[in-house]
Amino acid sequence: MYGLKMLLSDIEFAKFLEQEVGDYLRKVTNAPQVYSNDLRHQYAAAVFTQMRGEKLTRRLGKANEIYGFLSGHDDRKIDLYNNDIGIEYGLKFPNASRADLLQMLFQDYAKNKSDRMKNIGM
Repeated sequence: MYGLKMLLSDIEFAKFLEQEVGDYLRKVTNAPQVYSNDLRHQYAAAVFTQMRGEKLTRRLGKANEIYGFLSGHDDRKIDLYNNDIGIEYGLKFPNASRADLLQMLFQDYAKNKSDRMKNIGM
């Protein structure tokens, strides 16, 4: 059963994943801030989908947006959409390494952003 101890562990792990995204972006681009927020959500959702499954990842993502940050409605929609992208990658590539997931998400950044803009206008 998923409980408080596991939640706290997952929060710490999510911080580590955020650091991985930052380290990766600093290596591959001169403008890491351009990609950072989108990829942080996509990557964490992909990894958590592999680890915890789609249903729990969706719940954790929504809880993070409701309780974790004081972000505006527009940002919340973008973050949840990016979580959906990550969940799709986690489901499509259940055995991919974290490095491969991050590389694929970065390579598909323009396409995923374009799809997001078509779907939610942001």
